[in-house]
Formats: sequence, C-alpha cells, structure tokens
Amino acid sequence: MNPNEIQMLIVGAALGAQLMNLLHMRWDAQAARRSAAASKVARKQASGDLFLSSLRLYRLQNRSRA
Repeated sequence: MNPNEIQMLIVGAALGAQLMNLLHMRWDAQAARRSAAASKVARKQASGDLFLSSLRLYRLQNRSRA
C-alpha cells in the first residue's frame, strides 16, 4: 500500500466511526422521546386512577352519612 491508500483507509475508518456515533446519538434521542411519551401516558393514567379512587371513597363516605 502506498501512503495515499493508507491515508484514505484511516480517513475512511474515522468517518465511519463518526457516522456510527451520530447514528447512536439519533437512536438514543428517539428512545428518550419514546420513554418520555410513555412516562407521560403512565402519569396521566396514574392520576386518573387516583382521582377515581378518591371519588369512590368520597361517595362511600357520603352514602354512609345519608
């Protein structure tokens, strides 16, 4: 191999490593967005469950008074 081919090999390997790094960054960002969306849905479901549970308790307490 002449020096030009060696230099092209090194540049190609460096570019490939940088592109893979960018790809992994994109995958991590997508995973973070999906995780945040799933967390938001779970938080809404939990707050709804808490509300319905407290409403049921309120109704049971008021029914016993009447």
